[in-house]
Amino acid sequence: MLLALTPLCANNDDLLARQVADLEAKLARIRGNDPYIVIDTARNRLTIRRDDEIIRESSCATGSGKVLLGKTGETWNFLTPRRVFSVTKKTRNPIWKKPVWAFVEKNREAPVLPWAFERLDPNPLGAYALELENSYAIHGTLYPSLLGRHITHGCVRLGDEDLETAFQVVSVGTPVYIF
Repeated sequence: MLLALTPLCANNDDLLARQVADLEAKLARIRGNDPYIVIDTARNRLTIRRDDEIIRESSCATGSGKVLLGKTGETWNFLTPRRVFSVTKKTRNPIWKKPVWAFVEKNREAPVLPWAFERLDPNPLGAYALELENSYAIHGTLYPSLLGRHITHGCVRLGDEDLETAFQVVSVGTPVYIF
């Protein structure tokens, strides 16, 4: 009786193998061969991948989780959000347009006009920025010794070489998976 089942099992194995191969081919067509970014906020690791290949793995800095309370009841929670983003813009030599919380942190009044000179700071973002939705970005840092820590206001900071590689490899529309 065992001999009679063997061909049936072999046929089932062949059928299953063909189904798996078909599904893998469909997944490859959907996924494409474009790079994508994965950010592990627990380990502060940023990985640029293409299919199953790791193009670059880097130490990064992510949100501190601190909460800032404004004088008029505003609240800011400095976490790096866990979700899927996409790169909306690539910028060389970005200029930071300080949000209100940057002034609250320094116990100063924020300028009313969003383009006021006091809001503009060309120094802290590094040579490149990969802008994401909701004012988040992957950018450089003035403090490379703090990479690997939860220290940011929500953005993801990278060292100069890692940031340059990311800027060169990814395109507008590249998915960024943050968990």
